[in-house]
Amino acid sequence: MKNKDHQHKDSIQAFLTPDELHSIEKLLGRIANSFELNMFAAMWSEHISYKSSIKWIEEMPVSGAHVHIAAREENAGVIDLGDGLACVIKMESHNHPTALNPAEAAVGVGNVFRDLIAMGARPVAHMNVLRYGCLKEEKIRSSFTQVIRALGSYSNNFGVPVVGGEVLFDDCYKHNPLLNLMAVGLVAKDKIVKSSFQEKGNSLFLIGRLTSGSGVHGAGFASSAFSNKLEHLIPESQLADPCAGKILFDSIMEMNELGLIRSMQDIGAGGVLCAASEMAHRGEMGVELYVEDIPVSRDDLDPTEIILSQSQEQMLITIRPDDVKHLHSIAEKWDITYAKVGEVKDDRRIKVFFNQEILGDLPVSTLVRGGGAPVYIRNMQTADRKIVKIVAEDVPFPGSLKEIARTMIKLPNIASRKWIYEQFDTMSGLSNISSEYSSDAGIVHIPGHEKLLALSVDGNARYVKKEPRKGAMIAVAEASRNIICSGGKPVALANGLNFGDPADLHVYFDFTESIKGIRQICERMNLPVIAGNVSFNNSTQIEEEAVSVPPTPVIGMVGLIDSQEDVITVSFQTKGDMIYLIGKSDNDLSGSEYLATMHLIEETAAPELDLDYELKIQNVVREIIQRSFVSSAHDISLGGLFIALVECCLANSLGFDVTSPAEVRADAFLYGESQSRIVVSVSPEKETDFLDFMMEQGVPFSALGHITKEELRVDDASFGFIADYARDFEESLGNLIES
Repeated sequence: MKNKDHQHKDSIQAFLTPDELHSIEKLLGRIANSFELNMFAAMWSEHISYKSSIKWIEEMPVSGAHVHIAAREENAGVIDLGDGLACVIKMESHNHPTALNPAEAAVGVGNVFRDLIAMGARPVAHMNVLRYGCLKEEKIRSSFTQVIRALGSYSNNFGVPVVGGEVLFDDCYKHNPLLNLMAVGLVAKDKIVKSSFQEKGNSLFLIGRLTSGSGVHGAGFASSAFSNKLEHLIPESQLADPCAGKILFDSIMEMNELGLIRSMQDIGAGGVLCAASEMAHRGEMGVELYVEDIPVSRDDLDPTEIILSQSQEQMLITIRPDDVKHLHSIAEKWDITYAKVGEVKDDRRIKVFFNQEILGDLPVSTLVRGGGAPVYIRNMQTADRKIVKIVAEDVPFPGSLKEIARTMIKLPNIASRKWIYEQFDTMSGLSNISSEYSSDAGIVHIPGHEKLLALSVDGNARYVKKEPRKGAMIAVAEASRNIICSGGKPVALANGLNFGDPADLHVYFDFTESIKGIRQICERMNLPVIAGNVSFNNSTQIEEEAVSVPPTPVIGMVGLIDSQEDVITVSFQTKGDMIYLIGKSDNDLSGSEYLATMHLIEETAAPELDLDYELKIQNVVREIIQRSFVSSAHDISLGGLFIALVECCLANSLGFDVTSPAEVRADAFLYGESQSRIVVSVSPEKETDFLDFMMEQGVPFSALGHITKEELRVDDASFGFIADYARDFEESLGNLIES
């Protein structure tokens, strides 16, 4: 036990600063004991308290026409779908544990599902966002493969489809891969469960797997950079069990259907302590916890380990005393472990007992975000960056545009994610119709309703690296374009904010600039931020230098499609249909995959973004889709126009014949990543109506060419046949991973 006491003291010293220790003494009017300090160490960690980010996050717009429960009010945000139905949205990161143990990626999936379940929702779809180093390194390939298989294993066995995602590879993530996850669930509005304690005297039950002792001070670990100095504090790996998670879900759904659950929260970072503290704070109540009654898987766990353990597949619920007998029968039916571990009080204190000895007695408010937890507005400073815009004339003209096209289609950031999605059961639950429709967004059927959900995730660190505000805005704009190009209307977004050490002046500046960019575009688009996650300290100490990830904000967006008939795909339909570009191309190559891979120039400005122009383009495209003027629509993004055209051809093995404008150099036209551009195809029967409408809109558009049978032609030159591109596109990533 002495060794454990020493470790817990180390935890306090590692995860609480001298100033914070002084603040605790001032808040309490006394010196906190060792157990209480461990409570503060967990609850005041960056991962739980958001102490360096909460001030900026609170400036995000959170209200909107579809918002039913706003961000930060509960475990997840909720939008109103009408007809008494709601959609619960959550975005989480699982960066630090996944970097050390790739199999822990499955834990991240379970965590984000349980956030939905804790509100009474049934998870129906899942998307993941991955950032990894160069796949040419065997160690990185191995880690990436393990992560994908772990994600697939949990999702498949739980029965929730993966409807899309985004994976990008860059050497800047070599030491710190990132994993962000977005999931959505459906729930009747009258069955939504709140996390706040409701009444004095309700019994607090822990349901699910036995407490393992894993993940103790995992919140503090996730709030620290990787360093040899903290090796002894790295929490024990958590093991996710999707089958246990599914049984927990089914039992919770039955309890909720019977109206037994008065409040609920899943066990995440900070364990039972965090869940109970936050539930008490939200309900303006108090709580007593009885540590000896928490079922454990090991007899050698001490009270600190038991109460802080981030054990998987567990839920904390409150039940009225008269309903406990019903809880017993349901738990026995599902053969699920349950135990009364506390009781709701009305004194606004949290008291922790072990065999009737009181270990800690604190005002609930002193522990939690929005109460006594510190709020830091850190010093910041813009990095001395030279922001260079690169236009076509700044780089030599390439020798062969065709050879570049054949190379680009095989790049890891562009090639098909077929190898990845083959690891997933994309049809679990029969809610995913994306594979049938091949749209820019993932499309999710809502059982018993005509409406559909459209989901998109986006972000490009190359855009954010030099211009974090503009890069973050582009991520929001592209996510919105993906939903609009699928026939939907964006209604809310979640964000995943991944950065290095917030104490670094430049990192904190990039973080605040990214927040400001997201806020600026969301306010203009009337889009509420419904959920989100901040992950700091994604850095590794290499000798004397801290190697940090670049600023990496990613956006998850949810939209609504009125009916299945309104879904539109990226796929060209018929030979002879016309191909139009809505928006305009220019000579800007800044931030493009082409510039980075073909000219080895990565440190550039982001592509230009005119917000007024972007919104006008999106509104026009939404209108022409609603009027059924176009047969397909596809956003132009990574890889530029040529890659977008190839993707439009793949499903039906068609080709194209297009002409570049004289004022734009051919490589910029084909491979530049100018924003606010969408490719559409128009049938001869609809072309007159399309042109009449577009002539009145005041946005640039142009005829690119027409759809052909199989050959790809640009400016009367053959670039080959779609079958060859399809083979390279579909096989390249898998070949690289398995090489």
